[in-house]
Amino acid sequence: MFAALLAPGGKARMNRSSTSTLSVSVLVCSILLDVFVLLPLLVIATPWLLFKVLGEGRGFGDLRDRVGLWQISLPVRPRIWIHAASVGEVHAAKSLLVELQQAHPGKEFILTTMTTGARDLARKIIPDVEVRLLPIPLGHFLFSMVRKMRPTTLVLIELEYWPQLLLACKAYSIPVTVVNGRISDHGLRQWNNWMPFIGWMARIPELILARSEEDSDRFIAIGTPAEKVRVGGNLKYDFSTTGVFAKQRSPGQPFTWIAGCTHLGEEGVVLEVHRKLLAEHRDSKCYLAPRHIERCTEVQHMVEQAGFSCQRWSEASQKTSAEIIIIDRLGVLGEAYSLAEAAFVGGSLVDRGGHNFLEPVLAGCFTCHGPHIGNFRDMEQLLNPWNVVDQVADPAELTNWILARAASRELFKERQIVTQELQKSLGGISRRCVNLLRPWFE
Repeated sequence: MFAALLAPGGKARMNRSSTSTLSVSVLVCSILLDVFVLLPLLVIATPWLLFKVLGEGRGFGDLRDRVGLWQISLPVRPRIWIHAASVGEVHAAKSLLVELQQAHPGKEFILTTMTTGARDLARKIIPDVEVRLLPIPLGHFLFSMVRKMRPTTLVLIELEYWPQLLLACKAYSIPVTVVNGRISDHGLRQWNNWMPFIGWMARIPELILARSEEDSDRFIAIGTPAEKVRVGGNLKYDFSTTGVFAKQRSPGQPFTWIAGCTHLGEEGVVLEVHRKLLAEHRDSKCYLAPRHIERCTEVQHMVEQAGFSCQRWSEASQKTSAEIIIIDRLGVLGEAYSLAEAAFVGGSLVDRGGHNFLEPVLAGCFTCHGPHIGNFRDMEQLLNPWNVVDQVADPAELTNWILARAASRELFKERQIVTQELQKSLGGISRRCVNLLRPWFE
């Protein structure tokens, strides 16, 4: 139905700065989506959302932003809109924005995020860019926001296909592009299952810069015209613009390791590993970084119940005597990696698809992850030739791996040499993406 309404023969172009009546086909699609799909889903999801906000302490963000009541001036120069949903996408957007600002100094950039954590991180690590929360994905809210923002181009980081967002851009003739485009195994199955209802969205973007050849093939498989798909590379590999904290280990300091991006079910494992480590190396320290910082109170209670001394990152100094330091701030994980000799990257002993294990590698850490890294197979392929990441199958293997690292600290200098060579091999991906995007920015 949507495909028919949005067919080329039935679309009406609209001047970007116009506030006149929108094309009938787009309005019909928007109303049908709200009434029959999005509003019912929002009603169903309300108890879950309230639990996340009130029960787990997740921020709902500024209400005015969430309902599209933006206070924003009219653009006095071309305005480029970047959307990065969560923390991982913000990190990827950082390297892209650095290159975009250098290549297009006469343009204004605005970044939207879906989560408050991503918004706060973006405001911290991306200077000179206005950062806002994306409204609730209902037609009126998004159309109102787009009408006020009046961007010349939208750049989506990864795959953020919100139906009403795409319809709003179509209504106002705003070209949509995708950078760092990726479709996971699960995502591909979802597309195939719902193709009659969502297939039309695959044809709206004017350009998709996929992370890999496999992702490129998947975008074409879901209906994106092949001529619109290019391989741009993975922005998370662009060391040249993301940078890495210099290693801060001092000779003679106790063995220090970090468990980054952990999920429920992994912190208990980390504590038992550290207990066994302390039995052999009693001054050792562990940095523990939950993937979601709103879990820090829960994790701290778990640590104290297990009998460890602990402090939060925001309260501790580098000379703290605490056995466990809990990372309770966004944007400091890279610095924490620079303080450690070994790193375990979570979301991988429990099946969460894994998290970015390139970051600790580039920080010079001996690095390992569990078996569940389905979202980072391309990263695994990139690093395999360098032999800088190990996989542990279970808690017992993680324990043995950490004990081995603590017992062979003389290998640390050799790892730094390999890290430096790896750093030299990475870079230029953001610049390539900016060059491919240039026709939509002129």
